[in-house]
Order: sequence, then C-alpha cells, then structure tokens
Amino acid sequence: MAYNPAHDKYRALFNRDNGPLAGDWDIDYSYYSPVEHGADKEKQYPLVIFLAGALEGWMEGIEIQANEMPLWADEKYQSRFHNGGAFLLFGRAPEEDSLYWDQSCLVEPLRAAILDFLEKHPNADPTRVYLVGWCVGSLGVMNLASCYPELFASVVMMAPSRAINKSEAARLREMPVWIMSGLSDTHAIYQLYTMPTWSRLKTYALDARKLRLTTFRRAIDVNFVPQVPIVGNHNFWDWASEDLHFEGVDGHGVDHQYVLTGTYKGIKTIDGADRTIDDPYLIAWFNQYTNEGRTAIRDPKRNVRPSERWNSFFHETIGHNSRLLVFRCVIGIYRKLGWME
Repeated sequence: MAYNPAHDKYRALFNRDNGPLAGDWDIDYSYYSPVEHGADKEKQYPLVIFLAGALEGWMEGIEIQANEMPLWADEKYQSRFHNGGAFLLFGRAPEEDSLYWDQSCLVEPLRAAILDFLEKHPNADPTRVYLVGWCVGSLGVMNLASCYPELFASVVMMAPSRAINKSEAARLREMPVWIMSGLSDTHAIYQLYTMPTWSRLKTYALDARKLRLTTFRRAIDVNFVPQVPIVGNHNFWDWASEDLHFEGVDGHGVDHQYVLTGTYKGIKTIDGADRTIDDPYLIAWFNQYTNEGRTAIRDPKRNVRPSERWNSFFHETIGHNSRLLVFRCVIGIYRKLGWME
C-alpha cells in the first residue's frame, strides 16, 4: 500500500459505479473516462482494469487511494495509449464480506461488471481490454483470465502469491502475459510462485515471445505500521504506475539510475524466448495487442486434475483464511491507532 497526497488531483478525476449482481455478489469500482476529459468522442480507447492487493478494498474508494496507479489519468500517460487515451477501471473486492480477489466466486461478478461497463461506455474498445493485478489481485487475474481468455487483449500479474496451474496456463496459451516479481519478496515468493508460473506459461504458449518476466532484486517494503515492515521487497507496482519509465509527473520522478542503486534495484526484463527487453514499458506493450481473432477456449476450465483441485482448495480455503486472519489483525491495529476513522 502506498499513498502520495500530491496525486489526489488525479484521483479527483475518477467516478464511481457498480456492476450488476451475478450470483450472490456485485462489484463496485472507480473509473476514469478520457472522453469526459477532452478525448475525441468519435474514437474508441483501451480499457485497463486494475485489481489491487489485500486491504485495498476495505471501503469504497480506497482502491484508488492505497496505490499510485491513478497516475495513469495524467496526460503524460494517457497520450501513450492507442488513440491517445484510455479508460481506467479499479475494481474493489468486497473485503467487508471477507472476500478478496483470490476467491473464484468473484469471477462472474467481475466479468459482469466489465461487460456492463463496456455497454455503458461505447467509447471503450472491447478489443483492447487489459487486465492488471498485484499481490492478491494477481490471483484474481489468474482466475478471471483463465476462465474468459477471449475477453482480454493481454494481462499483467505483479507479485503473484500462488503459482498458476497447468490447466490455467493451457487456457492462456494465446494470451500475452507479463509477470513482475521481486527476487527476495517475503510474501510472493519468487522460487515458489513466480518460477513455476513462468515455466508453465512458456510450456503452453503458442508464441513465447508474447510473454515477459520482469524481476527486481530489491523493492519497497510494505509497512502497515510506520517503520515496521510487514512484507519485504514487495511493492514494485508503484514503479509500474510510472510506466516503468522512472520519471513520474509534476517533479515527483527519480533518475533512471535510481533503479540500479536505490530502492528499486536490479530491474531486468526478458521475454519467453529469453531475450532481454531494454525498453520494458507497459503502455507500449499493451498497444501491441488486441483480442481480435481470439475465441473462447472450450477445453475444460480450471482444476481438472485432482492435484489442481487440491491446489485450488488449499489456496481458497486454508491459504485464504490464513491471510484473512492476518488482515483482520492489521485492521484491528489500524482501528486501535485511529487510522480507519
């Protein structure tokens, strides 16, 4: 979690809306419309969907308060997108009901919210829908994209806290996927989660050159209590908020050398053919892809193997409940300190 009050002027550009009920749940969200801020009403623009990490959904609106990704509403970033703008949608997991993006019961409500948004906003290009998640949000990306790969042009998973299984990887075989991970992340463990995910994606990919892996040797710690790191080397999505250009807006950026010597240390990006990428810019990568010509993949969805059924059960029950206990303790500390009033 991170918050820079200097960027509230970008958050003020967002509206709020709600997706339809699907099953027992619906998804509310914050969104930015380029058309409402001067973009050509005769054009269509990409839609970027963000699924934030845990504790970034415990109240309405915090999904754009607890991270710096709303920076993409700045003209500097908007101008880089296809046709010169992009819709931005930040879904909020219903954490008040103890649900986070790692729960597969949110797949249908989230899909319904996306389809409803596309219907309400005809300037949003349905062929250029990009899905981005970090931490627990990256598990929501795995769940949703593997069930409905035809909906997305490409997906990004930052700090995934479980490994993708073989069935999911097979369903993403046509999908451009970008993984970002910290080599010494103490929560989303690189060797346990990232490497198996990368290996399986490459195994099933129809074109491994559409895959990317970015690693950081060191990243920002997550401090739920000031000066007390709870998770080490975990938060590098703030770097993604600057499109990996390391420049920021309104003078808040840093020199490119900072990535080699400072907090974000040792960034390296390769593709699925093990080629080094010297210009790993997210928005330019998005612009390469559409979902045109991609059809629904009709083979069995997820967890068809007994081992994968157990894997799903473990992460959605035991793993989820363990994380939930930690989150409740953290929220209790916040309330005790008066930070959630």
